[in-house]
Amino acid sequence: MAWLMEVRTRRTVTALATACLAVVGTGPGHAAGPAAVDARYRVQSMGLDLGSAMLKVDSAPGGLAAQFRLQNDAMLGFVDASDTQMTSLVAAARNQVSPVKFEGVYTRDDRVREIDVGYDAAGMIDSYRLVKRGDVRVSAVPPGLNTDALDPLAAMLRVRAWLGQAPEGSDLALKVFDGRKRYDTTVRYLGLTQLTDDGGSMPAHRVTLSYQLVSAVNEDTGKLEQEKGSKRREMELAVSTDGRYVPLRVNGSLDGLPISAVLAGDCTGPAGCAAAE
Repeated sequence: MAWLMEVRTRRTVTALATACLAVVGTGPGHAAGPAAVDARYRVQSMGLDLGSAMLKVDSAPGGLAAQFRLQNDAMLGFVDASDTQMTSLVAAARNQVSPVKFEGVYTRDDRVREIDVGYDAAGMIDSYRLVKRGDVRVSAVPPGLNTDALDPLAAMLRVRAWLGQAPEGSDLALKVFDGRKRYDTTVRYLGLTQLTDDGGSMPAHRVTLSYQLVSAVNEDTGKLEQEKGSKRREMELAVSTDGRYVPLRVNGSLDGLPISAVLAGDCTGPAGCAAAE
């Protein structure tokens, strides 16, 4: 997996997580039973452990439920400690994904933000609430917000439906809204590659993602304000070829600081989560 925020010095790694969520997980045709995803990750920078992440996708009545959590420590004055939790419910049928609801809780030492996003029957955003430090700051859909924008987890599931039939070199454009910020995102499928690490090598699907912050909610006015001068950023992912598309490795950067997420335990695999505990 939002696995999209503009990153500046001393910001959290939520940006990297939100971005990668747009290209990880499992497709609607593979979400039930043994093909469900329940994975744990080590988040690292320059060989040092920075935090941990969890991604779950499983069947739910009428569709799919997805959960993501990222906990990271402060590092070298570049990254603040934070705890990001997201849950999303989508309706899924015949490889079509339609978002139903999204909840996000973003915690830092000095504040907690809670986000609720609701969608109508056509999958368009029709309700919104932002709570900060226990106070409701925004309680209506911000004017100008693209009603066809997707939360990061719903975007993830839509990408997986696309990836199952995407030819090598093809692109998918998405509008991703993490509850505070809206991004233009492009996902590209680059075909098969061989992923090599200390444990050997294995085949993997190679996917890249580019994203750019375009607007953000002003918590005082409730309006969506355009961002100027934001940079387009890129990430690269390797995902499994077993039909579950489990993320094996994610590489990106925060203003030049390299950040990676590496699979530490596949809880639905034969070895379980032992390696991550």
